Amino acid sequence: MALALAFVDVDTQFDFMDPGGKLYVPHAEEIVPNLVRLMACARERNIPIISSADAHAPDDPEFKLWPPHCVTGTRGQQHIRETSVPGALTLTMGSGPFVAPEEWPPQIVIEKDVYETSANPNFDRILEALGPRRYVVFGVATEYCVRADVLALRKRSKPVELVVDAIKAIAEDDGRKAIEEMAAAGAQLVTTADVCK
Repeated sequence: MALALAFVDVDTQFDFMDPGGKLYVPHAEEIVPNLVRLMACARERNIPIISSADAHAPDDPEFKLWPPHCVTGTRGQQHIRETSVPGALTLTMGSGPFVAPEEWPPQIVIEKDVYETSANPNFDRILEALGPRRYVVFGVATEYCVRADVLALRKRSKPVELVVDAIKAIAEDDGRKAIEEMAAAGAQLVTTADVCK
């Protein structure tokens, strides 16, 4: 029997997705129609959505490498409308241990201040609560946070499908290399149509 799915929506926040964002990923808005389709597919089929979210302090050391972005409490840190689900549960880096609720929320937003969502202590607790699943990953940016989350899931021996028409890279060459690396690590390359057929 095929494993049930869980969707991993990586950093589809205003600062990355919108041309006016503080750390805009070039052409990120082009994947929005596929993000809309994936989110609708999840809601129709009752597939859990795990959404990662960059959440930085105004003086985060990461801002030595990157322009300030996704500062907690700003518009830029929020998910775009198309990937925001009413009734979402947000887990900050300081949230207490996650306990699976009787009724699973339509979206769990896991905040983190580094590339890897697995840096949030609740990442592994959520995977455990979900039980055996196949993880469908999409979002931005391909060669940074998408790569980090796919490799973290593969390190935990989770089956991963990477939705290649619902990701965008900051630099195309680096994005291609990252996709090759994720595929070599065992991620299956799929399209939105494959997932939502």
